[in-house]
Amino acid sequence: MADAHDVPLKVHNESVIESGLVIYPFTRLGDETFISGPLIKEHGIEKHLENVRTLKTKDTDILLCTTMKSGTHWCHEILSMLLSQSLEYNTKGVLHHMMLDFAAYFMDKLDEVDDPRLFTTHLPLHHLPIHHVKNGFKIIYLNRNPKDRWASNYTFLHGKLGIPDWTWDEFFDNMILKDDLQGGWFNYTREFEKAAQTKTANILPVRYEDLKCHPFSTIKKMAEFINVSHNDDFIKEVIEKCSFDNIKKHKYDSTRIIDPRHDSTVFRKGVIGDWKNWFTVAQNEKFDEIYREEMKNCDVDFIYEQ
Repeated sequence: MADAHDVPLKVHNESVIESGLVIYPFTRLGDETFISGPLIKEHGIEKHLENVRTLKTKDTDILLCTTMKSGTHWCHEILSMLLSQSLEYNTKGVLHHMMLDFAAYFMDKLDEVDDPRLFTTHLPLHHLPIHHVKNGFKIIYLNRNPKDRWASNYTFLHGKLGIPDWTWDEFFDNMILKDDLQGGWFNYTREFEKAAQTKTANILPVRYEDLKCHPFSTIKKMAEFINVSHNDDFIKEVIEKCSFDNIKKHKYDSTRIIDPRHDSTVFRKGVIGDWKNWFTVAQNEKFDEIYREEMKNCDVDFIYEQ
C-alpha cells in the first residue's frame, strides 16, 4: 500500500483545506513528522522547533509531556487543581492549557500568568527547551499503552480539518506501522524512559493506566513531585471532580478549532482495552512482534486490559 503521507485519499470538508487550521498533510523533518498548524506553516518546522528548544523557562515551570491521546487534558486538569489548590475546572481557554510549542510566540502574555506555570507538549525529549532539561526543572512524563493510544488517535484524527478518510486498515498500515508522528511512539518512549532511569532530566514518569486504576497513589505522587499541599480529603475530591464523566462535561477542549463542526472530540471512552475493538488478530500479532524488537532494551510495562 502507498504511504498515507502521500496518497491522495478523500478528504473531509474540502472547502476548508485552505484554512490555516488544517493539520494535514503533516510536516516532515528528517525521519519525523509533525501535525501542521499556522505557526509551523508561517515559520517553518526547523525555526519552530528551534524556538522551542531555546525557550528560557523558569525554575518553577512544569512541563507535562505526553504522547498524543495519552490523557493529556485529564492529567492537565488534575495538575491544575493541585497547583491552584482548588476544585475549580479550568475553563478559561487556550492560554490556560498552555502548549509549550506556542510559548515562544506569546511570552508577553505568559509573563502575566502566575507561577508555577504548567505547559503541555507532545514533542519528544530532544525537542524540549534545553535550558529546562539541563537545569533539572520539573517534567511530568505521561504515557499510555500504545494499542489503546493508537485506537484513540484514529478516532480523534478522523474527520479533523484536512485529514484523509482513512479506514482503520489504512491507518494501521500507514500510521501505526510507520510510527513517525511527533518522532514516533517507540522513540519517544525509549528516550523519556532512559532519561528518567539515568536521571539526566528531572522526570516523574506517570502511566495513564496507573492514573485510572490507582488514582489516589498516583495523584499523591504527582503532588509530592510538584511540591504542593495534598491532604487525603483533597486528593479524593480531585479524583471525583476529574472522573471521566465530569471531565468530559467540564474540561475546555482547545482542539475544537480543528474540528469542522467545532465539536469537542478529545474525550471519547477513556477505558483500558478499547484497542480490542480495532486491532485484528493479524494486526495485533504484527504489532506485538514490532514492539518486542523496538522495546527489547527498554524496561517499561503497560496494562492492556482492565
